[in-house]
Amino acid sequence: MLMVIYYCLRWWYSAGWQWAWQGAIVNRIRWCMETFSIGALVQTWFSPYKQTFTATSKGSIGMYFRAFIDKLISRVIGFLVRTVLILTGLICSIFALATGLLLLVLWGIIPLALPGSLIMIVMGVGR
Repeated sequence: MLMVIYYCLRWWYSAGWQWAWQGAIVNRIRWCMETFSIGALVQTWFSPYKQTFTATSKGSIGMYFRAFIDKLISRVIGFLVRTVLILTGLICSIFALATGLLLLVLWGIIPLALPGSLIMIVMGVGR
């Protein structure tokens, strides 16, 4: 019985930390980054929004100016939408990191809960 406890605690405080880190922090941050497509949004940060703009090949200076303004407005809208999505993804990642660190702190304390509660019962705490 003592060997089972020994091996459980040995795993918990060695390979278990890596498993907890992967599950509590790395996977959650990866999920936030993939859900909000932060990499793709950063690469296309100044691209036109949904490619909605007026294309011109030939025409008067007024048509060129209108196409320029349309492209500029589309790029500004795309920049604003992508900025909001990037910030939302970063907030999600920060929240995932904070909760993951809390879970890692709890991970180290959990094995102490059973002996600690038994000691408190013997001492008569809570009566």
